[in-house]
Amino acid sequence: MTEDHGLTRTAGLGIDLVEPDRVERALARWGERFLAKLMSPDEIAALPAGRRLDAIADAIAVKEAASKAIGTGWSRGVRWRDVVVAHHAGGASARLLAQALVFARRMGSAGALEVKVARRDGHVLATVRLLA
Repeated sequence: MTEDHGLTRTAGLGIDLVEPDRVERALARWGERFLAKLMSPDEIAALPAGRRLDAIADAIAVKEAASKAIGTGWSRGVRWRDVVVAHHAGGASARLLAQALVFARRMGSAGALEVKVARRDGHVLATVRLLA
């Protein structure tokens, strides 16, 4: 899929919906082991303290959407830690590493992502557009 949006083309698009309640239950059950599977120690340390659960739910939704945008999901060597999510006042951003970046390049992208996160009816909705 390649769509032209002005000067920027879309090489891939991914959308994901996360229920923060499920994330909270997973954290209660698995604790830091759960986070260690999804994020690097630096990514975990950068989670905003005042809204840690929300930031984790956002990150999961963004990571899932990014894996869909590159067309792999969590297969073909692409791992959760290959998508790094950063949180800032304007929302979230993400960058691709390792195998995720390899697949993005195969799609004609340098790995640039446009990330949008919204909250609706107690859910987190993430949209990730892989730019080419």
